[in-house]
Amino acid sequence: MILVLGLLIVFALILVAQPWKRRDCRWRQDARKLADGRVLFTCVACGAELALPKGREPKHCLAGEN
Repeated sequence: MILVLGLLIVFALILVAQPWKRRDCRWRQDARKLADGRVLFTCVACGAELALPKGREPKHCLAGEN
């Protein structure tokens, strides 16, 4: 009984903490340029894509944005 109660408490703590939503974006630059000279960045963690002018890099995380 104590084991079941302990597992329920651990499960509830994991649901409250939601560690899967705390992953920061890890941007990777796509080697191909877009037609207008911008560079495409893709996040490995959340799958977000962002096109920026050459020489600039993403500064913030887009995880959770739709």
